[in-house]
Amino acid sequence: MSSVSSERIPESTTMEDNTRYGITSKRCKKKWVRIDFDPQNDTTITHYNRSLSNERLASQNREQQASTQQSTTEQHEGYNANQSESSISAAAAAAATKEEEVPESVLQYQRQIRKIQALDRASKTNVNIQNHLHTIHIDEHIVVTNKPSGILCVPGVNKNKSLLDLVFDVYGERSVSVDDEGGGDGKPFNQLSSKSSKKKQKKNNATITSSSSSLSSAASEPDMTPLSRDNMIVHRLDMDTSGIVIFARTRHAMSRLHEAFRKKDTGCTRKVYEALLVGWLDIDCWMESAVMVEEDDENDDCDENDGSDDNRERLGGGEINLPLQRDHKHPPFMRVSTPHSESEARRAVSDLNHAGYKKLIAKKPKASVTQFRVVKHELWMGHEVTRVELYPVTGRTHQLRVHCAALGHPILGDPAYGYYGEANPNGGFSNNIIRSISPTYATMELRHNVEKSVRESGRTMCLHAKELSLNHPVTGEWVTFSASPSF
Repeated sequence: MSSVSSERIPESTTMEDNTRYGITSKRCKKKWVRIDFDPQNDTTITHYNRSLSNERLASQNREQQASTQQSTTEQHEGYNANQSESSISAAAAAAATKEEEVPESVLQYQRQIRKIQALDRASKTNVNIQNHLHTIHIDEHIVVTNKPSGILCVPGVNKNKSLLDLVFDVYGERSVSVDDEGGGDGKPFNQLSSKSSKKKQKKNNATITSSSSSLSSAASEPDMTPLSRDNMIVHRLDMDTSGIVIFARTRHAMSRLHEAFRKKDTGCTRKVYEALLVGWLDIDCWMESAVMVEEDDENDDCDENDGSDDNRERLGGGEINLPLQRDHKHPPFMRVSTPHSESEARRAVSDLNHAGYKKLIAKKPKASVTQFRVVKHELWMGHEVTRVELYPVTGRTHQLRVHCAALGHPILGDPAYGYYGEANPNGGFSNNIIRSISPTYATMELRHNVEKSVRESGRTMCLHAKELSLNHPVTGEWVTFSASPSF
């Protein structure tokens, strides 16, 4: 929300967030599932309809109270032999589940340790050109690199050396060619940067002829002024995410790239990530739990991102359509937005406003969509993991990491949304809820064992931006840059 009313939001009855997402599948040849909320639970809708949101919260409260009353009544009624046996089994199952839970005190301790470790790694890593600058493509307008996991894209609060520093040292203002005759790698778009400044472009504008690239006239005297270090960055990856990062070298390229990444929801850029998820994500099991719906020819998700790999088609995939919001309990991290969490966030901001933080506002939950393909089920250090390709349709902060965690399959080595992570586990869903909605969730025992192996091996998060496609900022040509992951 863009503003918060000064009216104090009343406390609601304390209750567990019972919001669950639904699983649907289309009657088509491919294995494809869709994970989303019904309209009542979609906060991108209820955010603008407070009565609907309050109605849903009240309904949840009534359901929980009814469940509690029913449980109390059953306890006072006599059980026959079958009921007793069933009760004993349920109690045993509950006890087994309870053993898997990690105490909140342990999680809080681990969160603090994570923060210290992250700061320690960022400050002690000797970021250097030889080990950390892997250039995929260079021309007079852009630099494309393959960022290693474990280094920052830009200097952090402690001004630690970053990938941006390395790129500027090698390809920055001091090394930009301003030769009037062009040069560089000899590619056609170098003709467009043969003028080194706006002044020279205006002076020689009359000499531009039809023999130049057809895009020259469309560019309308593009500004080829070299950039300072801080202006070269146009997008970034998290410290522990590896993969493709593009930098601008001229002001015109910077402007066009900023525009492309701002329109990330409209297909101006296409990104493909590869990740290892904890546990085996079996689409067959998800389809068994799914509600089957009729295929819609006009909007057939089954054909999205279709590849020629028969194995991927056999293993299936799906679409995660779950809104995200800033986690008010674990800032600055994200979580899946539910009516309950949105209500809590509004109340937290209201309390802070009344405590004197008048300018503090809560951001609206945002629609977030990720498509995925299961590539392979494999073992990592003896543990079951699933290799997937992820296609972010929207580009929210930590979107892929939260969505994978919400499936019950966090990304291997994720320091925030994985086991003992700094953020809310399971994308914000409780362990009990995730067990009930995810047909293949990774057990706490498996997560614990994987985390132990991650620490012993020094493995960083297995999330890699392996492909980036967009229009070249000067030629307009659709180009694709790719790099394989290290895992």
